Amino acid sequence: MNTILVIGTGWGSSTFIKNIDTKKNKVIVISPTKDFTYTPLLANNIKNNTNLTVDVSNLNKINYIEDSVIDLKINNNKIITKNNKEYKYDYLILSHGADINTFGIEGVKENCYCIKTSYDADYIRNKLNKLPNNSKIAVIGCGLTGSEIIGNLIDYNKFNIYAIDGLNRPLLTFSPKISKFTSNIWKNNGVNLHMNNFVSKVDNNSIYFKDDKIKYDIAIWCGGIKISPLSILINNVLNLNCKFGIPVNEYLKVENTKNVYAIGDCAYSGNPPTAQVASQQGKYLANYFNNNFEGNEFKFKSKGQICYIGDRNNVYQNGNLIFKGKLTGYLNNFVHLYNSINFKQLINFLKN
Repeated sequence: MNTILVIGTGWGSSTFIKNIDTKKNKVIVISPTKDFTYTPLLANNIKNNTNLTVDVSNLNKINYIEDSVIDLKINNNKIITKNNKEYKYDYLILSHGADINTFGIEGVKENCYCIKTSYDADYIRNKLNKLPNNSKIAVIGCGLTGSEIIGNLIDYNKFNIYAIDGLNRPLLTFSPKISKFTSNIWKNNGVNLHMNNFVSKVDNNSIYFKDDKIKYDIAIWCGGIKISPLSILINNVLNLNCKFGIPVNEYLKVENTKNVYAIGDCAYSGNPPTAQVASQQGKYLANYFNNNFEGNEFKFKSKGQICYIGDRNNVYQNGNLIFKGKLTGYLNNFVHLYNSINFKQLINFLKN
């Protein structure tokens, strides 16, 4: 029986855990938390209070260890953890994610909130509920997460909202038609748009641009992700030169290794860093292991992008197929039910 060490409990690792044959393999999961978090609904939880976490021990027969990796002994098939423990493996699955990218902008880390965990969303929701009417809420970064945050802020119907992005339109990965629809919904709901405005500094009460500044009560940073310190360390150990993540081949095997794989946001394969990609990678890799490493190379199959933008409006795009408006909300609800990690989570979403 092979020992598979899985690092992390995000989308990639959790989908791998759910699908791997534990009769053939001993699976050990090492992570600071045993909770899988349904991240596509984190932004919605700044207003709602849905339980988005599932204990990965409920997904399959695994051994969970609360710890974090600090070093890799590739020639000895060992990892070393923060608690000064060594663990041997036959196969290692890296799925520890990425870090929030602040681009080195002064004051972002100290003064802005970020949403990466359920705790983050709960904390922001509690802060928002205590704020008086007409408080100024700034959202920096208008991609999927930032746009959904703005949508939920609109639904509070009590804030002055500022949508800030260095690019010329929100939801840049969608078509210009959807970006325009989104901008119009936001304007109709009183959102102040600051597109083409790169943030130069943030202090405890103002956000600074090149020639302007705005005051805020809460600032939420949604500026993207970057390679994590652990991924940098692993690349150094393996003599890999990649600033975006751990490079993998078409079978998700890490370059310069025989038995190490990487999935999700920590892996660099040219695919977008989304939950959809990580989930497909986890399922593919589990099936690849279950089939004795036989099968076709991994190919990401996009099921499109969907986003809640406020006032009961949603937008969806898959290639040239576009839906937008209030009825698209039914599709959004179906997507989240369909993508539930297990039956218990599906029932929980149905209740909400």
